[in-house]
Amino acid sequence: MGELEVIRTNPAGTPKTPPLLFVHGANHAAWCWKEYFLPFFQSHGFQSYALSFRGHGQSEGYENRHTFTLDDYVADVYRVLVTLEQKPLIIGHSMGGAVVQKLMNQHPHRIEAAVLLASVPPEGMLKDFLRLLLRHTKKFRQLFLFNQGKTTVFPVDLLLPGLTAEEKQALSEKMQPESAKASRDCLKRMVPKKTVAQVPLLVLGSDGDLMISPKTTHSVARFYRTKAVIFPRMGHDMMLDPNWREVAEHILAFSLRDKERMER
Repeated sequence: MGELEVIRTNPAGTPKTPPLLFVHGANHAAWCWKEYFLPFFQSHGFQSYALSFRGHGQSEGYENRHTFTLDDYVADVYRVLVTLEQKPLIIGHSMGGAVVQKLMNQHPHRIEAAVLLASVPPEGMLKDFLRLLLRHTKKFRQLFLFNQGKTTVFPVDLLLPGLTAEEKQALSEKMQPESAKASRDCLKRMVPKKTVAQVPLLVLGSDGDLMISPKTTHSVARFYRTKAVIFPRMGHDMMLDPNWREVAEHILAFSLRDKERMER
């Protein structure tokens, strides 16, 4: 296994607990947390880590990216997880949410709590995949061509509608083709049907998400016997949305409640 990129931020004083571990989604890397979320949580006293899966960002393996599976990404996060001195609150976005669910099921003793952010559902995202294909055919085709390396322009409107042309270009240039195998894995069930969340869990979504519908986010919450929080007027990339702070503050409140649970 090659080296993994891990971005680490430390607060000015003694870090609050638990530490935070951010897990990106498809086509992204650790950079997606760097602009807003990492500085936000650093300013609130948290030590944070954001990794890039193998073949993503500055991690090794880009040339072999289409051979990687979702379980490979789970192994990447676990490699980072076991190096932490304390159990983290782990935040997974989209495909990263699928990775987090697998870790919750396989290694709950390693996780303090979890947040699923616009996450792939436990049964897989086949329904959302078909909805995307039927309702947003041109954008879906562009995404397919991008992942095949046949265009360098990513369909940014799938992630954050309403950006300026300059903003779209800047975000598109950061995106990268995703592993075909890992993408197919996200269409299939990833945890057993009767799975019970063994750690405190927060489920977040957006009513403007073209990739993961609010209906799907609610179904994720029901599966884990909790309730989803749906933010208005946000896109799929909630951590990069102009209203990202609303999401960050909700995660902050959850992390502080978890700290109270830890101290009881």
